[in-house]
Amino acid sequence: MDAVTTHPIVDAVLDRHRAALGDDMPAYRNHVYRGITYQQLLLGFPIPDVAALAWAVHDLGIWTAHTFDYLGPSADLGAQYAAQFGVADVEQLRALVCEHHRLRPVDDRLVETFRQADLVDVSHGLLRRGIKRSAVRCAVKDLPYNGFHTFLAKGLTGYAVRHPLRPAPMLRW
Repeated sequence: MDAVTTHPIVDAVLDRHRAALGDDMPAYRNHVYRGITYQQLLLGFPIPDVAALAWAVHDLGIWTAHTFDYLGPSADLGAQYAAQFGVADVEQLRALVCEHHRLRPVDDRLVETFRQADLVDVSHGLLRRGIKRSAVRCAVKDLPYNGFHTFLAKGLTGYAVRHPLRPAPMLRW
């Protein structure tokens, strides 16, 4: 299994936000491409452009809006870029971004596989959703974590301390 390591939409969007991502660029980039790899394994075919754009922006609001309440700002970035990348279904794009931390399954297969693929990566492959352990190992070998989970843990802890009544605003029921 070869990990997906490049996509023209993802590369263009991430390049535009290189300054905002700063030193976190390699960690976020690799998270995006591991997610794409896992989603393609779950789907059984290459992701459509709407999903590629969603992957590029799905967590980007952390850096561009400077918050862990980032789903809205991330979805807005995707909607802003949709026409430029030929993505007509902005509602599906928004669903991919806004539902990717939903705790319950989603009826839409593309959204559900996106959600599951992100969970595979965030859980370090502990929750694999039917993806073979060897596929996760290959993806991580090609696209190392580069401190992504440490960044998330520190950021979420800081956010929770400042917002104790809503410590994980990205989670959806």
